[in-house]
Amino acid sequence: MAAKADRGGLRVAAVADGDSPEWRSFYPQDLPDDWMLAYYAHFWPELLSPAADWSRWADDDQSLDEVPAELRLYLEVPAGAAADCLRLADRLGARLGGFLFPDPEVETPRELEPAQVFRRADAPVVAGVRSARAWTNGRETVLVLEPESGLDVRQWRALLESLHKAATSGQDTLAFLRSGPRELEQAQTIIRLGGLT
Repeated sequence: MAAKADRGGLRVAAVADGDSPEWRSFYPQDLPDDWMLAYYAHFWPELLSPAADWSRWADDDQSLDEVPAELRLYLEVPAGAAADCLRLADRLGARLGGFLFPDPEVETPRELEPAQVFRRADAPVVAGVRSARAWTNGRETVLVLEPESGLDVRQWRALLESLHKAATSGQDTLAFLRSGPRELEQAQTIIRLGGLT
């Protein structure tokens, strides 16, 4: 029991993927586009926007306005875009989870809060995962995982237990899964039932 007390909490959330058929079918057909983030936030409190979608946030204030208060948005920063971070942090305020920088040596705006700056770290070895990338701000570890396709419940459990064991002691771990909403719900259930929070 002492080892568990030393570990931080484990949470899962999604990587935004508007092209995924699973995610497109997750949203009600008649849901207005500007309500999609609020609908998502009803189920999960965090979301990762990949670097490929950076212009959606950097170039469109309306998209920033659509981020609901109950959602923490994490943004993967493309190379050369660090200068936009301060403006985005100001606009998002408490809705910003953090910026994931691809290069650990990149100069970040000094005005950013240390908790908002995530730098690349060594990714843990996790069972049942095709690829894994990791970032940390010193207090929290953020992972982007692509689970193998077709995992059954036992394999999902092994993946999440492996992830929990690999977690940095004393740090919360937020795992963004490149999978559909059904898998995300299943992972959340396994975390709760398995005491991995």
